[in-house]
Amino acid sequence: MPTARWFLPLLACLVSAPAIANPDVTSREYKLMLDPARFTHATEAATVAALLQDAETAIEQAIDRDVSGSPVLDKQRDVRYFDTPGTCRLRGLGYSFRERVENGDSEVSLKFRSPDRYIADFEDLDSDTAGAETKLEADIGANAHTDFRVVYGHSTKAPNTRNINEVHDINEHFPDFERDHDLDDDLPLAVVGNLDIREHVYSGVEIDLGQHDAGIDVTLWYPGTPASGQAPLVAEISFKYEDGSADYTRKVVQRARTTFRALQTLTEWIDPDSRTKTRFVYEFDTAFCQD
Repeated sequence: MPTARWFLPLLACLVSAPAIANPDVTSREYKLMLDPARFTHATEAATVAALLQDAETAIEQAIDRDVSGSPVLDKQRDVRYFDTPGTCRLRGLGYSFRERVENGDSEVSLKFRSPDRYIADFEDLDSDTAGAETKLEADIGANAHTDFRVVYGHSTKAPNTRNINEVHDINEHFPDFERDHDLDDDLPLAVVGNLDIREHVYSGVEIDLGQHDAGIDVTLWYPGTPASGQAPLVAEISFKYEDGSADYTRKVVQRARTTFRALQTLTEWIDPDSRTKTRFVYEFDTAFCQD
């Protein structure tokens, strides 16, 4: 049977049409920065428990759902951010590159952020490294100027065995980043602000949002191995829920926003003039990004 005349032009259009994205946001994380002066290393467990007791009361009153579990020190790891000294080329492109080391195992993460989820999703962060994982997430925060701010983060984390000191160490993990941005392999990388962070993460408390549970984390950053009476540089409370198909119900997202607002009422804990963790790193030594 002869091909209809109208079909061939239509087929050509379909073949040549660019791919259209409808990005699935598979993770939603809500973050509030805390007053680090409320904490010390020696008493951090008790202080975290007191914070989460206040959070539990506020959340349960706000959404009439259970908050369950007890906080435990879930992670102790070393964190470093890398960029090109003097120029901060990664930051200029909208990226951050982070290494986490836990129990001697290194994991790197390359992340692109944008207020536009389509722009974030179109950045190609595929990795050939075995065990690499990619996601598109919504990072929701607040500060003195707004009580609800959304930035989309497209990121890939990958196991790492490389000693990070040049852009080649990024390009080896993320070949499409190399193709798209064409940064020279031998461009030096250094620890942003020369800041070596010891990160403590408390987990174990969950919020019943209905279709999904959200896990609460309290994250504390110290400058290296902390002394007994030392306060952290940064403190953060966050909660996150995930769905691989991004099939969130209206009730879940409404309860999550109400939960976020409830946490913002804990004014004795919250730092209203706070900076995100990544911004804190880059502003720790402002000379790092200046030629």
